[in-house]
Amino acid sequence: MALSAFVASTSKLLSKFVQDVCVAEDIQVRQMQHHSSLLNELLAAPPDLLFLHASIIEEFDENIVARIKNDDILSRAFIVVFASRPEGADFAYKIGGDAFLPIPFKDEQFAQILRLILNLPKHILVVSKSDALPNTVREAGAMFEYNVSWAHSAEEAIKVAGERFPDLILSEYALPQRNGAALAKLVKSSHLLGHIPVVVMMESNDVEIVEECFEAGCNDVFLYPFDRHKHINLISAIVKPPKKGRKYSALVVDDSVTIRHVISKMFKQMGFTVMTAADGQEGMKLATQHQPDIITSDYDMPVMDGWDFCARLRESEYTSDIPVVMVSSRSTITDKRKAQSLGVAAYLTKPFKTEDLERIVKALVVQNQRRKKEEALEKYTSTDAVKDIERGGPTPLETRIVTMVSTNIADFTKKFDWLGTDRALEMLNDYFTQFTEIITERKGVIDSLGGDEILARFDSADPKSDAMNAADAVVAMLEYLDHYNAHNDDELEVRIGLHTDRVLVGNYGSAAHRMVYSMLGDGVGITKLLQRSTAPNSCLISTDTYDYVKESIGDLPSYSVPRRSGERDIVAYKL
Repeated sequence: MALSAFVASTSKLLSKFVQDVCVAEDIQVRQMQHHSSLLNELLAAPPDLLFLHASIIEEFDENIVARIKNDDILSRAFIVVFASRPEGADFAYKIGGDAFLPIPFKDEQFAQILRLILNLPKHILVVSKSDALPNTVREAGAMFEYNVSWAHSAEEAIKVAGERFPDLILSEYALPQRNGAALAKLVKSSHLLGHIPVVVMMESNDVEIVEECFEAGCNDVFLYPFDRHKHINLISAIVKPPKKGRKYSALVVDDSVTIRHVISKMFKQMGFTVMTAADGQEGMKLATQHQPDIITSDYDMPVMDGWDFCARLRESEYTSDIPVVMVSSRSTITDKRKAQSLGVAAYLTKPFKTEDLERIVKALVVQNQRRKKEEALEKYTSTDAVKDIERGGPTPLETRIVTMVSTNIADFTKKFDWLGTDRALEMLNDYFTQFTEIITERKGVIDSLGGDEILARFDSADPKSDAMNAADAVVAMLEYLDHYNAHNDDELEVRIGLHTDRVLVGNYGSAAHRMVYSMLGDGVGITKLLQRSTAPNSCLISTDTYDYVKESIGDLPSYSVPRRSGERDIVAYKL
């Protein structure tokens, strides 16, 4: 199956440069038309490979890479950030990119990206002053079918790396002239090579040498005695293809490079994207800009210490809900109480075991997920219903003017029969997921889900605003249906009705068994009648709603929808 690619850049020259290389590899390519419509252009035909120019990413107020990875449709894309800036690799991985491509680049660098996305055998450059390396290296090559190149000095390693662009440089520390740390520094300072992971193997356990390696930019240090299984697994973890879809992100703030490395390594093994900072001031800037899922912070740091850092986090609307783990050498009860008063989620005293920190992080991530799910649930329930639950009693029915949306899959029972259970349920769940998100993103409330029907209401107490939001949701639904049917053999056909009316809203039912917070009235029946009366993948809008939105959506053809005998027909407009 041929790969598809999308190139996003305002530079026609750079776009063509990347496109030509893709075409040479038989990759189908599209180019961005305008950065303001980037997401819509991607959704029109989701690519396998997305090339994002760094300057495009910076034009967005949000982290557009995270937005893409959070999208159910776009998350399968392998994101390559390309730039001509020296710090491009750091920028690419900090924002969650899967790979970095420097501009200009060589064919071998593009081949390295293809090895990642296609999970082809990886290339390791081994650097040793002799051929007598530990068996770990040879076993790694044999067990995982790595292609291995060899160099005997730092200078030779830089030359080979610049020709072949390996997926990993594995070097002994004790090299002639320049040691392994100096090699790592050369690699990480290179615009062309800086994205390549460097691991140093050493027989010394001298903490100052370990610090030297991490300061130089090493991704890891293997210490004697070498553990066959442990180090082979670590090598595999470093060069395996990144997981597609959303990644959790972590910010590690500590003035010790060793502590930053230890904690970062743990997060990376858990599948997190990791950012690091050496003090609270730098950490605050990163936290505000990227809003990570979790933060670990030291207490004693220069410029801004952990106390001020946590206080600033809690004061900012962008970072106040991010869980923070304080990792400190301070262990008094007073210190822990001070941290607790700042809303620190957990406190870990140095020295610590990574297993303890990992256990804490996993628990906090689960708690954070639960909190977000609870917040998401509120989108499906009106504020009155939430208060009702909190009070533990029913709210009297009250009259409101709301705009209602009813959607239903056309002939779904027949589709269920000939599609089969698995495929039909997959289609149904896609429909529910996309449509409910479209509604809630536009301040709508899911009133009920039944069978293959969605009934929603927009009731902010501003009828015009409600009608506009509901109409906008319907347009988004129709656009989604066009996109879905263009990329799937099994056509999804949905009928939609839109109506504004006065209804009763409240909690009713059996107090002993089940109460339902919902709406009642003729308006609900009219909305469903409009939905049943329209053609598949279209919407009928009642006059009551159309009067609010006509100025925005323009003239639409009118239709007469018959009601029961003796009742006046409904005048509606087809969208």
